[in-house]
Amino acid sequence: MSCGARRSSGLPKVCDCTTVRLPTAGLPVLDAHAHLPGDVTLSQITALGEATVFAMTFSLEEANRVRDRRDPTIVWGVGLHPREATARDGWNPEQFRVLLDSFALVGEIGLDDRGDNFAQQRSIFKELLTLVRGQPMLLSIHSSGATTEVVQHLLEEPPSGAILHWFNGDLHDITKSVELSAYFSVNAAMAEEQIRQMPIERVLCETDFPARSPKARRPADVNAVEQLLSRAWKSSVEEVRATTWSNLRTLSEASGAIERMPGPVVDRLLSL
Repeated sequence: MSCGARRSSGLPKVCDCTTVRLPTAGLPVLDAHAHLPGDVTLSQITALGEATVFAMTFSLEEANRVRDRRDPTIVWGVGLHPREATARDGWNPEQFRVLLDSFALVGEIGLDDRGDNFAQQRSIFKELLTLVRGQPMLLSIHSSGATTEVVQHLLEEPPSGAILHWFNGDLHDITKSVELSAYFSVNAAMAEEQIRQMPIERVLCETDFPARSPKARRPADVNAVEQLLSRAWKSSVEEVRATTWSNLRTLSEASGAIERMPGPVVDRLLSL
């Protein structure tokens, strides 16, 4: 199914699913990578409860449509999905540079060996990394089938807020990613053995909704991945929730992206 087809999914109401010395009472769901339609309504967002969701866009055109949204719990991203040929053909560095000031998040971007014109993908990704240099941003990075090359590009042009989304690199790739201060957003489709190779202090939860494999029923449906992390870390789900929020605060402050996030999200982070 194409990314365009996946975007058509709506937003049903969310379940009330609720790391490690922090208070856990009242911590909402954190979903560090999902896809929401640009015309999502306030009532649909309200149905997600107090969940904080990082909402990726597939193209600069889509990012431009959401640039003026001020949703209190949604961190919108300016993205250019590597597998989307129409998005790549619409790549405009000047437009991207203008859009950057309206966002705390760049996502999703990266490389995908299942997509066509890999040379074009590579050229755009390298240019994107140059353009975000020194910017107070988080970056949600796609690396399907190209984990080693993505890590190499990050080593050459290290951003301060890299989050490797659904990262399936080997231990060498993980080690190199950790060396450049990258984080990992993980979902329920990933192997427990893979997750255990990632430092606990570098992990965030994601759904990648509406992707099929993680089986999230809606954005912020992180119950399955929190259970997976609970098993991998031998911790309670409450400790997992607290840890991932703490990790986000560390990354957001280190990258400077916290200064651009919605006020309620900032308040939540600073209350930890």
